[in-house]
Amino acid sequence: MKNFIDKTIKPFLIIAGLGTCAAGLLVFMPKFTIENIWKLPFAEEYTIFIQHWGMVVLLVGIFMIICAFKVAWRMPILIFAAFSKSFYAFLYFFYINQPFSAGFQEGAIMDLVIVIYLLFYFWKGDR
Repeated sequence: MKNFIDKTIKPFLIIAGLGTCAAGLLVFMPKFTIENIWKLPFAEEYTIFIQHWGMVVLLVGIFMIICAFKVAWRMPILIFAAFSKSFYAFLYFFYINQPFSAGFQEGAIMDLVIVIYLLFYFWKGDR
């Protein structure tokens, strides 16, 4: 498993970071993103929160890409990302029976895959 992690960590972090950066669309096009990508009704009164959340997630993605190359940054960034992504997946599964959860399915699945990989990284990878 360690050999697999060693060979795949850099491309994984780049791809996972780019996927995570997709939330940055919320910063620049909140209404379009909510209505057309997440297929949810846009509530204008939540624009500030939506844009702020999009920026936070965009920064997580950017830092994931950076730590693909800056190994010294890797552990704190990946610990934060793993907790954040775990909680997002947990919330999706907690609310899975609610109609609004459908818009969050793809992100929750992506985050769950990232968390599983990171658990293997923490368990077997270089730290």
